[in-house]
Amino acid sequence: MSKNFGESTTTSATFAGFPERSLETVSQGSIVVFGAPADSTLPRRSGCSKGPKAIRQATMSALSCYFNSPSKTVVSIDTGKTTRFRSEAVGIDLGDLADCTEVTSETLTQVQKLTAGVNNQGGLPVLLGGDGRILEGFINGLQSSLPELGLLVFSNRLDLPEANNLHSKALSTLLTSKPSSDSYPLLAIGVNGIQPHENWKEIKMIHGNIISADDIHDQGIEAASNEIQQFSLQNKQILCVVDAGVLDTGYAAGTPSLNVGGLSPLQLIDILSKTNFAEKLVGVCVSNVAPSLDARGHSQYASAEALLAILGEKLFEDIS
Repeated sequence: MSKNFGESTTTSATFAGFPERSLETVSQGSIVVFGAPADSTLPRRSGCSKGPKAIRQATMSALSCYFNSPSKTVVSIDTGKTTRFRSEAVGIDLGDLADCTEVTSETLTQVQKLTAGVNNQGGLPVLLGGDGRILEGFINGLQSSLPELGLLVFSNRLDLPEANNLHSKALSTLLTSKPSSDSYPLLAIGVNGIQPHENWKEIKMIHGNIISADDIHDQGIEAASNEIQQFSLQNKQILCVVDAGVLDTGYAAGTPSLNVGGLSPLQLIDILSKTNFAEKLVGVCVSNVAPSLDARGHSQYASAEALLAILGEKLFEDIS
C-alpha cells in the first residue's frame, strides 16, 4: 500500500531524528510517525495545520541534550539517574498526509487506511495532529484488526468535535467491542465538568471511567496514575490519546478551544512519567496543537514531552 504525502519533513525536523521513509519500509516493532495537518473549523479556533511540524520540532528540542552527548546519555540533576536515548530504536517518519487541510470524511478515510497499513505490517502508528477529529479515522484503522482495544484519553472533553458536515461523536461510541461486566475499555483523564450529560452516561454504560481535572487538582496526580495502572492491567492493547486541549489555557493557549481549570503541563507529564504501559501500546495520537495561538510555545513542548513519556522504554533506557 502506498500513500501520497505532502511537504517533506527533512527541511525542518523529523520526529526524534527518525529517517524519512515510505510505508513499504515499515518493519515489525518499528515506531511509525505520520502527520495529519488538518485545521479546525468554526466555531473552534484555527491553527492546527501547523501542529505536526511544531510537535516534531519541539521533540527534537526536548531531545537535544541526548543528541549533544556522544553516548546519548543524560544525568538528571534531581535524581542522579542516567538515561540513554536508544539510538538503535527502529523508527521512521512518513511525513504528513497530502491535501489534508481540514477534517472531512475523505481525511478520516486517509488516516484510517494508513493506520491500518502500518498496523498490518507490525508497526506502532504514531499520529501527529491536527484537529482532534482525526482520532476517529485513527481508531477505525486500528479496530479493523484490533477489535479489543483499550482507549486511554487525556482530554478536556468526552466527545470529538463536529467538523464540516461531520457531527460530534461521543468517545464511547468509537469503540466497536461490546461492553461486559468485567471490561474496562475507556479511561478519560483531565475532563472538565462542562460536558453533555449523555456523554457521561454513555461512558458509564460501557463500564468506562473518568478522572476529571478537578479530581487531579484535589487529590494529586496519583488519582490519575493509579487509575491508569489499573486500566493497563485490564487491557492487553492500549491506544493512548493526548488532546492538547486538556491543558489549562493559562499555561498553554495553543489549542482550538479554551479550557479554564485544566491540567498544567507538569501535571500531564508527571502522570505519564509515573506510569508504564509502553509494552501494551498499539497506537498513539497527539492532537489539537495550534502553535500560532501560543507565543510561548508551551502547548507543543508539553505535547512533545508527553509523547516522549508515553513511548517511554521504547526510546529510553535507564542505565543507573
